[in-house]
Amino acid sequence: MKIFVQCNYKLLDCGEFEKLEQIDDIIIRRPALQAEWKRKLGNDIWQQYQAKFDYTQNEWTTIPEINLPYFVCNNLTFELRLSSNRQIGIFPEQLTNWQWLKKVISKANRPLNILNGFAYTGASTLFASAEETTLTHVDASSSSVNWAKQNCRLSNLENTNIRWIVDDIISFLTREVKRGKVYDGIILDPPAFGRGKKSSIWKIGRDLPKLMKLVDKLLSNDPEFVILSCHDKDYGKRELRDELTKLQSLKTSRIETLDLTIKSKTGNDLPAGKCARWKK
Repeated sequence: MKIFVQCNYKLLDCGEFEKLEQIDDIIIRRPALQAEWKRKLGNDIWQQYQAKFDYTQNEWTTIPEINLPYFVCNNLTFELRLSSNRQIGIFPEQLTNWQWLKKVISKANRPLNILNGFAYTGASTLFASAEETTLTHVDASSSSVNWAKQNCRLSNLENTNIRWIVDDIISFLTREVKRGKVYDGIILDPPAFGRGKKSSIWKIGRDLPKLMKLVDKLLSNDPEFVILSCHDKDYGKRELRDELTKLQSLKTSRIETLDLTIKSKTGNDLPAGKCARWKK
């Protein structure tokens, strides 16, 4: 079964440590530190932006009275914002995982209890949402969780069974293990570094193995899937595969690895992360 995902987003080009993106008719220019190569498109195109993150001032510059469009993907709608961390509220490189999630969940043909950790503004949460799923959305940032709730409302999914949690992921999962909770599917997209509640600090090299031990205890006796992706240069596909291989709860090793790449029809493609995923 082929699941098609259509979005109003496109990558125009990337290179020289920046990327040029378009949502509807608004063009955004912002950092992409992995884009070390030359740009394909000329400077005339690169200067047509309406919003740009200014390196020198460490802030956004925009054309006066710019109104950011919504990011629309299939029947889901997401609010975009020019955030101080250079983000806008979506990670388009996850498109392949959103498509994969829809397919796996629809083929499961049974109620699923799903956890989305490091859930940010909720794209994976909303793509996984269905009549037969119960979602737990976890992020350490209250502003990100509120943003995700807004995206849920915009997508007319308020009546779906989603539990919104603002908490440090390891603290929360430790309590879930003590409560005897289990999940049929787990989605994780950890950052290289992050700050949580009560000044807690996340470091992927130190904390990911600890997190995966908790994941192993939280998977049900009949899990459907696990997705583990990241954007840290020290974690490649092999390292992510190794983390999934350690999970005793996965009865068979149907693990695939992939590059998370944003494709461009007009310019350079942008490699934006790695992923390992398992399905029953």
